[in-house]
Amino acid sequence: MTLDQLKYFETAANTLHIGKAAQLLNISQPSLSISIKKLEAELEVPLFQSEGRGIALTSYGRELLPYARSILQQTEAAKKHLKKEADKLNMEIHFAYTASIAYLCIPRLFRDFMAATKGKYLIYSDEMPSDKIAEGIKEGRFDLGICSRIEPDPDIVQIPIIYQPFVLILPSSAPYAGLDFATPEDIQEIPFVSYLTDYPMYRQVSGLFQKYGLTPQITHFAYSEDSIAQLVSQELGISIVAETESLASYENIRILRPSWLTDGRYLYLTYHRLRHQGDGARAMTEFIKNSFS
Repeated sequence: MTLDQLKYFETAANTLHIGKAAQLLNISQPSLSISIKKLEAELEVPLFQSEGRGIALTSYGRELLPYARSILQQTEAAKKHLKKEADKLNMEIHFAYTASIAYLCIPRLFRDFMAATKGKYLIYSDEMPSDKIAEGIKEGRFDLGICSRIEPDPDIVQIPIIYQPFVLILPSSAPYAGLDFATPEDIQEIPFVSYLTDYPMYRQVSGLFQKYGLTPQITHFAYSEDSIAQLVSQELGISIVAETESLASYENIRILRPSWLTDGRYLYLTYHRLRHQGDGARAMTEFIKNSFS
């Protein structure tokens, strides 16, 4: 029993005339008659009987009709619901990003994308750590994001798009503010503000310390470049961070680029390898690839 058979049966039951039903269905009379005969053979009961120039429902046909109508109505409701969901998927973009690009990069990206697409799409955005972004993409809560390098995952695609060199930041009014930190050993005896230990940047900066055999005096842990910069500005220590656009807005910190500090980090366009993207998410993915290439 197919949906077409039920639709043909219902139309014939409504018109009680094979010719009129075939015309409404835009099929030939023989095709309609064959379809109804196949349905009757499958159900092993007659659904119609001849009556004058038309047809009439048998008792079995009258029993089947409300079920056929219910199935067809539910099918139509399901189609409308799925179309609504598909339209929603195509028009909405769920995007996540790290705090390090929240200051200017993300607003500028959204502005340029909306201008390029004439405001066609609706963007839902959220700021969070890189591992949470990857988790949200895997779970389907986000279409794409920009974040640090995560642990290799076969389901996740990461494309490097932004490079941020490491810089040394220190309070401009602290006793050690005049130091140039010409060697890495110069940071050894000064309080150090670190990234949180479960962040990718913590692992990178720790690798730098190991490279030079350093054991810094960590006194504070913080979430992002801005939160670290705020602590540094209050003379709570120095730090090594990725150079973000927001650092230049702090008047009471110095930004140094000593010759020994040559490392940096990439930020990555991140999305699911296999999950279907709506029109908006695909458009933004391609826009980011082209904008940062």
